[in-house]
Amino acid sequence: MRDKEGKQDYRFIPEPNLPPLLLYDSESLPAGADPQQVVNIDQIREQLPELPSVTREKLVQQYGMLPEQSLTLLNEVGLLEFFQNVIKETRAEPKKVTSWVLNTFLGFLKQQNLAVSESPVTPSALAELLDLLDRKAISSAAAKQVFRELWASEGKTPAQIISEKKLELMQDQEALEQLCQATLEEHPQVVMDVKKGNPRAINKLIGLVRKATLSRAEPAVIKEMLEKKLSS
Repeated sequence: MRDKEGKQDYRFIPEPNLPPLLLYDSESLPAGADPQQVVNIDQIREQLPELPSVTREKLVQQYGMLPEQSLTLLNEVGLLEFFQNVIKETRAEPKKVTSWVLNTFLGFLKQQNLAVSESPVTPSALAELLDLLDRKAISSAAAKQVFRELWASEGKTPAQIISEKKLELMQDQEALEQLCQATLEEHPQVVMDVKKGNPRAINKLIGLVRKATLSRAEPAVIKEMLEKKLSS
């Protein structure tokens, strides 16, 4: 076969209806170039949306989330925007917001086979709920119950649900101590198991006290009170 030395040998024929395409960046752009024949690479780069890898890196650095969590936020359509709107409206820590959005909120969406745009819970409602949890107006268990009510009762606010269901965190420490004392007196066998070193027995007592308070007391506070009474 004969050698091919030039464009004509390859039968390259210029198309008269297509002008030459010239690629330049801002630094090498020639003066007086015809804008219709020049493509400025830097200008196109500025118009491009942020790459997913860059967004994920920002989420990890800004909010301290895990790389796989940032990947989930970007993979679900509308989830990143939902998360960012919650962040804007709540005082809760970003890690807590991340946990609620990816575990609780996304879990409910998956169960109902819904898209983010179809969610009955708005970013504002979740932000309000997280604020109430953050200032210890409700317990963690009560917050989960309020979320379920929000999902089922579109239109109600977390504050309205808490008031209707009487889910406010128990503020009367004396009343809580009385409940702890009554639980200890009503379950002497469990108390004996605790004193014998059974680690599960204290959890049973905590559960009994929480049941008596209708989950309106934090387990950590109950445990502290029970341990104090058991050691005295």
